[in-house]
Amino acid sequence: MENRRFITDRPEKGNRVFITGDELHHLKTVNRAKSGTEVEVIDGKGMLFTGKIQSLGNHEAVVEIMGRERREKPAIRMTIAPSLIKKKAMAVLVEKLAEMGVDEIRPVIFTHTDEKYSPSMLKKWQRIAMQALKVNEKLWPTEIYPPVKLQQLIDNSGDAGAKIVLHVEGTRNSIPGIYQRGGNVISVIGPPGDFLPEERSLLKENGFSEINLNDGILKTETAAISIAAILMFHIPREDGFAGQ
Repeated sequence: MENRRFITDRPEKGNRVFITGDELHHLKTVNRAKSGTEVEVIDGKGMLFTGKIQSLGNHEAVVEIMGRERREKPAIRMTIAPSLIKKKAMAVLVEKLAEMGVDEIRPVIFTHTDEKYSPSMLKKWQRIAMQALKVNEKLWPTEIYPPVKLQQLIDNSGDAGAKIVLHVEGTRNSIPGIYQRGGNVISVIGPPGDFLPEERSLLKENGFSEINLNDGILKTETAAISIAAILMFHIPREDGFAGQ
């Protein structure tokens, strides 16, 4: 049986690591773990501990470490930059992109973006990305940034090996044909109300190629997940795009 994986927010101490908070509740109530149960514990910073539960208390579970594995943080190869959208849809977008192993999510505030941002949203997205490590078995979560205006995103995309913007009027260009090995790939997805003409012009002037994935108009979250899957399939990376 596969080891159950849990997240710790505390450093290891000696030959022990600790599970607390919601993870402890999940361990005890959902998984019904007992002393001696074998588990995996990750810290979201490249460390994987394997071990057995030594004790279960009301406030923490103590895991005796039997093995350790450290993975270095992978180079950024894929950045998805979607418009900020409504909370539930944004949560789905973050969850699926994080499960797929997208390196970065950089939300953008366009003129037609109709959702207001608050710092609590970023904390929720980061929690979702961390939980995705239980699914995809990676050791580093998708990095998620606070939303920025379009010009700021463009200013931070200068070293990208490929710059893509999804639009229904774009061409069906080949992704491998656009991508040049080296640097990362950044893909911009607009808001439900579409880009303004001047926003499209600004992207084009800064080297973004318009790509059309579908004959119809896709929701922002659908388009983001779709282009991420296509990029995962086509773009080479030294460690294999689906793993770390």
